[in-house]
Amino acid sequence: MKFKIGHNYFDARQNKTTPILWDSQKLINGHVLIVGSSGVGKSHTIRKMIRRGIANDSSVRFHVFDVHGDLEIPGACEVQFSESSPYGLNPLRVNPDPHFGGVRKCIRNFLNTINRASVTALGVKQEAVISNLLIDVYREFGFDIEDPATWGLNGAQVRLAGGGLDNRLYLEVPFAEKDEARALGARWDPQKKLWWVHTEKYAGDITRWKPAFKPRTYPTVEDVLHYAQRVYQERYLGTDQKAVLALMHLNKRARAYHRKLLQAAKMRTWTGEEFDVEERELLEKARKDAVEAFCVYAESIQTGHELDNLLKYDSPDVLKSVVDRLNNLKRTGIFKDATPPFDPAKPVWRYKLNAFSQEEKKMFVLFTLQNIFARAVERGECPDVVEVVVLDELGTYTSSADNDDGDGIIGTICREARKFGLAFWGATQSPASVPESLLSSTATKMILGLDEMFWRSAVDKLRIETRQLEWIQAQVTAAVQMKEKGVLKNRWHWVQLEG
Repeated sequence: MKFKIGHNYFDARQNKTTPILWDSQKLINGHVLIVGSSGVGKSHTIRKMIRRGIANDSSVRFHVFDVHGDLEIPGACEVQFSESSPYGLNPLRVNPDPHFGGVRKCIRNFLNTINRASVTALGVKQEAVISNLLIDVYREFGFDIEDPATWGLNGAQVRLAGGGLDNRLYLEVPFAEKDEARALGARWDPQKKLWWVHTEKYAGDITRWKPAFKPRTYPTVEDVLHYAQRVYQERYLGTDQKAVLALMHLNKRARAYHRKLLQAAKMRTWTGEEFDVEERELLEKARKDAVEAFCVYAESIQTGHELDNLLKYDSPDVLKSVVDRLNNLKRTGIFKDATPPFDPAKPVWRYKLNAFSQEEKKMFVLFTLQNIFARAVERGECPDVVEVVVLDELGTYTSSADNDDGDGIIGTICREARKFGLAFWGATQSPASVPESLLSSTATKMILGLDEMFWRSAVDKLRIETRQLEWIQAQVTAAVQMKEKGVLKNRWHWVQLEG
């Protein structure tokens, strides 16, 4: 991709025309950083670069994240995202590549992105519970964390509805026969819209209805939420958890009795007779209740997963907090399985995100960048830029994770995406908000005009002279640096801009 940025300022003053060209084939990568205070023309420059890039190569796809709703681009395919929009994203789509993808990596990316985009990060216990929930749900949907052969989708494949992990066997019950199924012990699941029975009760007359199968798909955040709600209701409000609660109560009574016994011995008030009969009776009752609860629990074991489920989902409070967190994620309106109707024939896709809160915008952007980068990796190496992501207010979306020793998605794209034909164009008001690793891995930097308070950071981080910052006139001149292949030292161009 190639286009003209402007002309050499000094030659233009002498009525000479020396164009300053941006040529992705000559640069070390296609990444661009546009720096400028509010009102100096960042949006205008982005539109101009996109327009000229398309004119030179119409096969390049531009993903424009419009966080303010003001990046109108003629001919772009636009989709408005909001809480009420039917379109969103599914962060649980698995990259089937055995080297770069997989269930485990998808889970890790999901947790990392939630933490980086959220004001309040997940706690360690919450992360562990969500990870276990995701592993269970993926297994229910036919994706084995240890088996790469299960990571892809085949339209002809089907799976057992529900997967049987929660002791439920879903059945194909016609509407006209629902009362008969209910009379034989079947129960209705409003989320899956299917009748079900416990696996051990699928015997006798109820076997007239065959197990239900569904096309194999990726799970969604809503699927994880429904599963978490079932786990909470059945494990922590049902009979299984009674054994754990009884054991906790027994330990509490034993500690109280032991503490009183030691205190009496210490104070020499214990005469050797039976100590605290009332407390001893409470302890024995707690012991009896725990034994009975564990006997009932042992009788209920059918699939062999019951103990694992009790152990891996920590306490009721932690699981309840996870259910609440998943509910909040669902309510943002970001996570929906309906794919946005972007027109593949249009070179510019404009993601209108202005209806979201800042936290929601960040979550949407980071998850979508993950998907775009994963697709680029699957596409394989490309000799030139075929895809560009464009993001205003870059500093809002970066973090320490984008530095050299981190794994933030923006830093990953800037370091690794060049060979896959993916470029990142970001705009920000000050270089101080951009991690140094992103600055060093970005070939093109454009300064359109900075407030004086940011000059020192620009001089330190961008190695530009103060006199050139003083010379810049908003929407008239700009300082541009382009790192070319094989060149170690790259100068700043003094550029006369074009309209």
